[in-house]
Amino acid sequence: MPTITVDGEDYEVEAGQNLLSICLSRGIDLPYFCWHPAMGSVGACRQCAVIEYEDDEDQQGRLVMSCMTEARDGARYSVDAQTAREFRGGIIENLMINHPHDCPVCEEGGECHLQDMTEMTGHTLRRYRGPKRTHRNQYLGPFINHEMNRCIACYRCTRFYRDYAGGTDLEALGRNNQIYFGRREDGRLLSGFSGNLVEVCPTGVFTDKTFSRHYVRKWDQQMAPSVCEHCGVGCNTAPAARQPGSPGDPWLRRVTNLYKRDINGYFLCDRGRFGYEYANSPARLTQVMERDNIELIGSSSGGGALSHRQIAPADGVEAFARHLEDHGTGKHLLLGVGSPRSSLENNFALRTLTGAEQFYAGVSAVDLQLLQLVNSIQCDERIRSATTPEVEQADAILILGEDIDNTAARIALAVRQAAQNQRRRQAEKLKIPDWQDAALRQLPAAPVPIVFAGCEIPALADCCSDHVIGTPDALVSFGEAVLEAIGASRGGTDQGDTLTDTGDSPLSRDYLQLARDTARALVDAERPLVISGCGAQHPGLLRTAGLIATALAEERDEPVNTYLSCPEVNSLGLLQILSSADQHLERAGSIMADARKRGIPVTLVVLENDLFRRLPQNQAQEILSSADTVIALDHLLNDTTRRAHLVFPTAATPEYQGTVINSSGRAQRHYCVYEGIGFIQESWRWLADAISASNLHSDTADLVRSWQHSDDVSAALAEALPVFAEIRRLMVSLRDNFNVARQSHRASGRTAISAERRVAEEPPPEDTDAPLSFTMEGVHDPAKTTLQAVIRAPGWTSNQSIHKYLQGLNGLRVERGAPTLLQRPQKPVPRWQSVELHACGNATNGSTTSGRLLAVPLHRLLGSGELSSSAEGIASAIEPPFAKLHPTDAAQRGIHHGEQLVLNLGETRRQLHARVDFEISPGVVGLPCGFPELADITVRLPVAVHIKPVTASDHTAGGDEP
Repeated sequence: MPTITVDGEDYEVEAGQNLLSICLSRGIDLPYFCWHPAMGSVGACRQCAVIEYEDDEDQQGRLVMSCMTEARDGARYSVDAQTAREFRGGIIENLMINHPHDCPVCEEGGECHLQDMTEMTGHTLRRYRGPKRTHRNQYLGPFINHEMNRCIACYRCTRFYRDYAGGTDLEALGRNNQIYFGRREDGRLLSGFSGNLVEVCPTGVFTDKTFSRHYVRKWDQQMAPSVCEHCGVGCNTAPAARQPGSPGDPWLRRVTNLYKRDINGYFLCDRGRFGYEYANSPARLTQVMERDNIELIGSSSGGGALSHRQIAPADGVEAFARHLEDHGTGKHLLLGVGSPRSSLENNFALRTLTGAEQFYAGVSAVDLQLLQLVNSIQCDERIRSATTPEVEQADAILILGEDIDNTAARIALAVRQAAQNQRRRQAEKLKIPDWQDAALRQLPAAPVPIVFAGCEIPALADCCSDHVIGTPDALVSFGEAVLEAIGASRGGTDQGDTLTDTGDSPLSRDYLQLARDTARALVDAERPLVISGCGAQHPGLLRTAGLIATALAEERDEPVNTYLSCPEVNSLGLLQILSSADQHLERAGSIMADARKRGIPVTLVVLENDLFRRLPQNQAQEILSSADTVIALDHLLNDTTRRAHLVFPTAATPEYQGTVINSSGRAQRHYCVYEGIGFIQESWRWLADAISASNLHSDTADLVRSWQHSDDVSAALAEALPVFAEIRRLMVSLRDNFNVARQSHRASGRTAISAERRVAEEPPPEDTDAPLSFTMEGVHDPAKTTLQAVIRAPGWTSNQSIHKYLQGLNGLRVERGAPTLLQRPQKPVPRWQSVELHACGNATNGSTTSGRLLAVPLHRLLGSGELSSSAEGIASAIEPPFAKLHPTDAAQRGIHHGEQLVLNLGETRRQLHARVDFEISPGVVGLPCGFPELADITVRLPVAVHIKPVTASDHTAGGDEP
């Protein structure tokens, strides 16, 4: 390794790195603005100047920008040289000429990189007395505030937004001293990663608008490590809370990124960053409720909704206990419905309570089959689940049927970085370091073979080399053509001879040639990657993706990286808890209907799940109607809790400790950031309370009764199900004098925040589950434990300080050994290849004859998430329900863009706005998945539907309006 000398100290360094990253990773403070560890160097701010000496005899040296200087073996540098310090001081003084004196009211105050760097250079006196340049701020949507007068023109915002995230509507406008970073006109920033501007910008030009509504300084925030609950990627987050100082203020204030190298790195999508507001929603449940005897009229009952009244928690637990006793004595049948958005501990507790045979996944039969396919594919020893850095390093990618821009956005961002790999290869040949970002992006290079196959052209299309747009069955045919071409290459035959257009193929000649080219690119690649998932709701696509990956593995004689997207944060974890393959909601409904016929009373416990988002309305209603008693545990009022006889308020993800399994099979733990208001507590605690209040005595009842801490449930889970044996590594023992402080050592207002209610200081709550304290007392150093989520260091108050706690540039935060993965038995391809692919919804009846089109799901980052859609900011950005169809199909039916159309599916009828666009495949109509207004239809997709223009008779008939 090269050795360099910095201010008289020798350092062994990694070859090829720039001097700035080396200094920062070695703990040497050196100010900078434009450089970012994920985006490289452009040398725009000139703030990181150091002195480079020619040799040992050189005493004067020359100024160089450390971010643009590759460290040379034997070279000598100085950060503290007087010339370098004066130069950096002059730069910061020039930058501050037009910067406003608004630190006391600036929302960036206390975590401002500009403040830190100004202090670091010693610039404490402003000498400029002239007029300042001013700008007009823009409206940038419900997520981002704009204060352009704070800008220092470091270009970080446009480099991230345009170069890194692929956005197009944020630009550097103007020239000279009048550079303006904004849109050409007011409007919402359209990139799904716009929220990262809040953390990327070092000065407070872009700030979190949702945070502004209930703002507190960073030093007053209470934080703990957590996991994003809004998709299956499992990004690490740092939710921040603050005890409300006045009525109406929420506890949860914001979410910021928590660095995790193998998953999210430095960035979050907007759903993950702004979706936290569901925890502050007016629909939040905080009290125990039971069915009231007041009879609702039909128009307000919501089709089976019940009137409820608040009761004491003890009364609710006692009523719950009576139902458990009836089940224990054989009087009642007790069934449980789990949830893919709840933790392993909550689901396991319900499974233990009901018995494994009476516990059902809270998903439909088709969704469960998709998850089983994902699990089976990942169990094959020739398949390797790719981490996010491995996605970024791929040199050939096939995305089959999964719109990852909207179902796994962080993975889509990684694919964008993979699109630059040919340029990186070219730069390596020219001996240009890969951190020379501006130079690298100017290099001519062939596009990385990234092929997308889906029903709709994705936002990712600009970095794809080719795309295939077709019906789900056509996409399967394309995948099978790729598979056949890979097989041909393995057999040593010419692909052109084996794949011929016989006239019977559903693919055109061009698509057949693209299949050959895709196969050739995957076979020739050093790091091929196959991406698919559950988003298309079509098992055939998943199966084909698995076969392609295993065929590549056979060709290469080594495991192939694959990423299979699951819909929710714990979808894969829930699957492992099931005792049989048919424990889906339809099966539960069948069991309940049979029990009702035989006169057996049924008690149904629904854990953090809305059945109306899983099944058609009539099926969900039938399941709930078949139960004599419905007990719902959830944190939001929804269609299921409205129909429950007993409702218990449960903790949201930032309010409790639990374990989840992401789409790659990695177990992660989220911790309680703050205690929920009212009578909110974890679902497993409600279940344990009910057992404790009952007269039941059995090994199972005694086990549940013994649970006092979250780790007790985790240990029982690991003992009962060997697949979860590794989660014991996530259990941090509770040790005296080793509590990690959730608050910073500068937290203020502790004795005054509740003084208007009580003069005496209220004692903080105690966390009996984790070694974290709800105070400022405890361990503050993030280098000692990853449980510390308040990222700061002396002289570094912003999140830029994360480099202080990494094992080298972009390395692990703390060396913790191998990741915690599911211990699933490895099974060869034939085990899952022979899985019978039953009809996906009504897809087999999805013929487009008789004027019908195949309705397919279109996922949206903002709107398709169940919890995030209840967040105030995201709810305001969700587009109205629509139906998207190809101009050819629209012309055949007399439908015009922007007009209303009528969509019919059996007895279900909806009027929707028509979107006529070439971006969608002919023969299909796309419907936004997850929108409440269309839930009754989208849960059945893909399915054949009739569409027609709205006529006068449709208006008089009073059809279902969205």
